[in-house]
Amino acid sequence: MTFFQKFVFPIFWIGMFTAATVTMFVAAAPGNAFPALRWIFLAVTVGGGAWIYWSCGRLKRVRLSGDSLLVSNFRDEMRVPLSQIERVTGSILMNPELVWVHFRRPTAFGDRIVFMAPWRWPSGFSRHPVVGELQRLTAVARHTAQSVDSS
Repeated sequence: MTFFQKFVFPIFWIGMFTAATVTMFVAAAPGNAFPALRWIFLAVTVGGGAWIYWSCGRLKRVRLSGDSLLVSNFRDEMRVPLSQIERVTGSILMNPELVWVHFRRPTAFGDRIVFMAPWRWPSGFSRHPVVGELQRLTAVARHTAQSVDSS
C-alpha cells in the first residue's frame, strides 16, 4: 500500500479538490446561495494538500533483512544496520499508521525516515506493534555491536 499512499492517493485527492475548487471560482454564478463555500474549498484544498504531503509524500518502503533495514524511495535503496538506529516512534490516531525511524548518523535519506506500518484493525489508541518490535530488535543489535566492539 505504500506505493498507492505515496503516489496514487495524493494525485487523486489533490487533483479532485483542485478541480472542484477551480470550478467553483471560474463558474461562480451571480446570486450563488453559498459564495463562502468556494473559499472553504480553497482552504480545504490547501490544508489537505499540505497534510497529504506531510503524511504521504515522504513515505519510504522499509523491509527487514537480517540485522539491517532495507529502505527504498522507489528509485534508490539503502541498507542501514539496526545498530545505527537511534530510536523508533509511531503515530497514534492516524490512518495510515506511521512509523518514524531516527538514525544515529545522517543517511542518504536524511537523519530519519517515515514508513507506513502494516494495516491492522482496530488501530488508534496505541502505537503499532511494529514500533515495539523494531525497538526490541534495535536494542539487541546495539547490544551485540557493543559486545563485539569490547572484545
